[in-house]
Amino acid sequence: MITNLRQLDLNLLLVFDALMQEQNLSRAAQRLHLGQSTVSNALARLRQQLGEPLFQRTARGMVPTPHAHTLYGPVRQALHLLRIGLGPQAAIDLEAELTFRVSMNDYAQAVFLPGLLARIHAIAPRVVLAVHLDDADTLARRLKTGELDLAIDYLHFDDDDLLYQPLRQQELAVIARRDHPLCSGALSLALYQDCNHVSVHSRAGRGSPLEIVLGSAKVRRKVQLYVPHYLAIPAIVAQSDMLGTVPLQLAEHFAEQYALQIFPMPMEMPAVQVSLIWHRQQDMAVGLRWLKEQIVAAFSGAEPAPR
Repeated sequence: MITNLRQLDLNLLLVFDALMQEQNLSRAAQRLHLGQSTVSNALARLRQQLGEPLFQRTARGMVPTPHAHTLYGPVRQALHLLRIGLGPQAAIDLEAELTFRVSMNDYAQAVFLPGLLARIHAIAPRVVLAVHLDDADTLARRLKTGELDLAIDYLHFDDDDLLYQPLRQQELAVIARRDHPLCSGALSLALYQDCNHVSVHSRAGRGSPLEIVLGSAKVRRKVQLYVPHYLAIPAIVAQSDMLGTVPLQLAEHFAEQYALQIFPMPMEMPAVQVSLIWHRQQDMAVGLRWLKEQIVAAFSGAEPAPR
């Protein structure tokens, strides 16, 4: 076990970081632009210096030990801070192969991601987006450790180190199949409460903006089915008598495909604020500033500037 930081070759932490991400020796070597034997020797030295095995070789690759998982967060954060502090602060190289890790829900992936990707690749064709699902339980932690660069979400965390930039106000709407036996013309609040509903699970014990408004208004939905993602709701509604309450853009996106009716909410419902979220330690990162600019422009519908 290291008791003095001078005993540790900090270059070995780069190898540890790559192995934690790839969990494969050859892929980690490719990521680091090193030979496989060099990476293997570095891992052996790190194991010796830490007095820990760190990884177990299995048929599935290099599986991290519990101790490796414990080390990974602090190591990842430390390397991230070093890259920001020591990295160039000029404009990013638009011809470089850069990877950004972004969290967004399934709805945003279906409706907004294609346009965002087209915009980014028109400007920087070698940029890679690694999109992650919006796991609310781990979102703040992953932003802190650098596992995520950005999140697109409506959640707000009680954490002074997280920064927010509004993207858009998102209205909710109600969908039903076009030949629904009860829904024709307008949708009253009484009918909304009488019908069965399909809904998404709550996230990390947090009520959604819809549930908060319904609770305040003492409105009760009869939820017959919970699903993990919004994208499942239009297809389910199209083949049942259940109603779904979803973002308006999602309703419009799938209305023709699934023969859906779209109704406004039958009660006063403020729009939901969707924001970019990132960690304060990333605030000066040039690449991240560029990506935020592209996302804001894509959500506003602006055309990409010529290269």
